[in-house]
Amino acid sequence: MSVITYAIAKRVVNVKFISLVNLIADREVVRELIQDELNTNNLEMELLRIIENTEERTNMISDYQELRYTLGSESVSDNTAKKMYSYLSEN
Repeated sequence: MSVITYAIAKRVVNVKFISLVNLIADREVVRELIQDELNTNNLEMELLRIIENTEERTNMISDYQELRYTLGSESVSDNTAKKMYSYLSEN
């Protein structure tokens, strides 16, 4: 996404997160490295944080398990769409 497009979208779209995982969980499950934040240094730091920090890794796995439970096993696409529609309708 270009810098201009990102700047416009940031002003037009009012959401706390951009990743589906974080939007559905309504909290930061994964760090969103957006635009200039996505660089080699930040990516390496984030990967090491997840790999080396047992508590961070355990929390992330737990969050993904909760997400899986929330979405259910049947028709995940439909459940995700409904949750996204509900979230976006509230904001």
